[in-house]
Amino acid sequence: MRPAVSDPGLAVAGLVDEWVPFAGRTLADAYPTAAGGFHLPRYPCYRAGESLAGDFGYFYLRGPRYLSCQAARFLLVGGSLTTLVDEHSVDLRSDLPGYWNGFYREHFADQAGELIRYRGNCGYREAVLGAPHRRVVAPHPFDSAYIPADRYYLDRPGLIVQLNDKGRMRDLTLRVAPFRCYEPQAFRAGVWRSRWRLPFVVKLTEASGGGDGVRICRTETDLHEAQERFAGRRVKVERYLADARNNYNVQLAVAPGGEIRYLGGSSQRLDDQTRYGGNLIDLEWRPGPEVRRVCQEIARAAWDLGWHGLCGLDLIETGDGEIYFIDPNFRVNGSTPFFFLGDYLATHHRHPQMLTGYFCYPGRPEELFQRFSREIERKILAPVGAHFDPTEDGITRIYAALVSDGDAERLPALQDLFEKKSLMPGIGL
Repeated sequence: MRPAVSDPGLAVAGLVDEWVPFAGRTLADAYPTAAGGFHLPRYPCYRAGESLAGDFGYFYLRGPRYLSCQAARFLLVGGSLTTLVDEHSVDLRSDLPGYWNGFYREHFADQAGELIRYRGNCGYREAVLGAPHRRVVAPHPFDSAYIPADRYYLDRPGLIVQLNDKGRMRDLTLRVAPFRCYEPQAFRAGVWRSRWRLPFVVKLTEASGGGDGVRICRTETDLHEAQERFAGRRVKVERYLADARNNYNVQLAVAPGGEIRYLGGSSQRLDDQTRYGGNLIDLEWRPGPEVRRVCQEIARAAWDLGWHGLCGLDLIETGDGEIYFIDPNFRVNGSTPFFFLGDYLATHHRHPQMLTGYFCYPGRPEELFQRFSREIERKILAPVGAHFDPTEDGITRIYAALVSDGDAERLPALQDLFEKKSLMPGIGL
């Protein structure tokens, strides 16, 4: 265990009334690294026929193009970190017609850092290995056969695997929904089934994202599909919290010295109760004392193990006010960039409220920005990343927020309005 520190943000038992907010405006502020450093905002990818040769893996159902779109979300807030993205990510400061280059440079010049593009699904390996003095900040440690473990920003990269293991959440707090883990053969055989009544939730214990490793089982058919999807993998079966009234994502920044700072929080949206569908963000929202207490306990436990950086802790609040920790995300989260945009949005909104997610437009990026120029200038639509591969399907995919001023009820109407102009919600991959 690390030595105790005096920062009041770490006092779990005597929780301070309000968290100290994180003062940084970039990812580099949250991940101080010597000699700059690389931000690699994607998950591992392997060439056709290439097997896992090292010690780390990651579970996802969607393909390399989806992972590439994920990376495009973080290009405007890298700071002194150099962000690595593939050739189809759009640099909003240079790849669009002149006006938009000026627009994004004006608003994000001091937040956006250097950008390096690589070619192919695995070109990031060569980019990292070509600069051996730079540490790598990534959402998941990569197979060390391709990116050596000593290049990761943490001294022990395997700690990220441990912290994101849904089967080990009791290492961080006991405030979790009742669950039990099962090895692949036992889960497939169903010998555990008599212990559990429907509905319940089946989750992979290993790291996964975007709902790929989660299945809510309300029927035996749902369970059969979960057994097929997760065949050969360790899972946890967890009690379904049917009376949930809030689904929170609370993001914290924990410094190498142990100081815990509040970055922001949101309510998560789920499509059909299983697939992540973006976040509803109120930049003025602050979690209540019991949510803070649980998050504080988790962050302190992770730091004691040797971790620091950004995390997004998913919690359920039930109808009787109980708080349960349901998912660890010890990494930069998809909604993280929007917590750095307060100054940008405040130039038009007194109380920005946002609905975040992916959107698709059937055309080139410059056509999208021209069609929605009024909404972007008024900061009603806030794109922070874009991806366009002309060889694929001619669709521009953006990660963006719909923004209202103090009226979250207006956001669905905005979404309907944008759909009529052919900006459709979802990533379409």
